[in-house]
Amino acid sequence: MTAKLWLRLAILLPLAGCRDAAAPVDPQDVVGPELSKAAWSRQIPILQQSRTAPPLETYQVSFWAYRGQASTVTVNYQPVSGQSVGQPFLRLDISKNGLKAGAGGKSLKRGDSVAVTLTIDPVRFSVEFEPSGVLFSKNFPANLTIWYENANPDLNDDGVVDATDQALEQQLAFWYHAVKQHAWSRLSSTNDTTQESVSTALYHFSQYAICW
Repeated sequence: MTAKLWLRLAILLPLAGCRDAAAPVDPQDVVGPELSKAAWSRQIPILQQSRTAPPLETYQVSFWAYRGQASTVTVNYQPVSGQSVGQPFLRLDISKNGLKAGAGGKSLKRGDSVAVTLTIDPVRFSVEFEPSGVLFSKNFPANLTIWYENANPDLNDDGVVDATDQALEQQLAFWYHAVKQHAWSRLSSTNDTTQESVSTALYHFSQYAICW
């Protein structure tokens, strides 16, 4: 091996090590239940938890949803000093006549059930519902509400909380990830800035996030 080739290797190896050390952090490296990478592949602005926000009671919930029976699931923050119950984070309501089809779109009869799992991202205001293919009635959709009172107030992450962030707060809405199209779509949502919550109707299971 020539002296010139040895010199090139001596230069390239340190550079490769520097590139690995400077690589961006993969969202999948975050401790806790993770969601698919689709949420970050499009770089949509997903609302994030404040650094001072208490942890949630849980980041994953499994339950049985029945056709012909109403279901409600709630997830709160862990209580802080002076609280017996933590602040609300998520509420999912499935009406008595809401569940229409199970996994893969399989039709359900009255009394049939579906094992449902929802997974909450530990950093971003994003939640994924499984199994895929679950459908709800157009007349009786499920309802999802997420409270953002513990969100990072610096929405645009410019280091200053100002009127720009307040304007972005007015635009908060639910978006969902369409797996087949590999794209995110905005949903019709209700943003109650007095209660600091966003609500939307769910007609199917997917990955949902609060964005602007």
